[in-house]
Amino acid sequence: MAFKVNVERDKCNGCEECLEACTVGMFRMTDGKAAPLAERECMGCETCKSVCDEEAITITDTRVALSATCMSLLAALDDEETAYEPQGRRADGR
Repeated sequence: MAFKVNVERDKCNGCEECLEACTVGMFRMTDGKAAPLAERECMGCETCKSVCDEEAITITDTRVALSATCMSLLAALDDEETAYEPQGRRADGR
């Protein structure tokens, strides 16, 4: 689960806009209020949050942040992979 979705039930007016906006079916209605159903499906796009006029939805990124050292190593690996271009077949098919 990379994102934590919370709906403040006292703010939610039950309009169902978040249900319609969510492309992964994250929400269900419970007692006339929206409730997160499958948080592990959340992609963090915040579309539900943007359509909520009541500002009842909060989304928290729970992914582990990578250190600057780790990020630079990953970038170096990516640069190395990009620089490597495998040889194609020769004109004679070998």
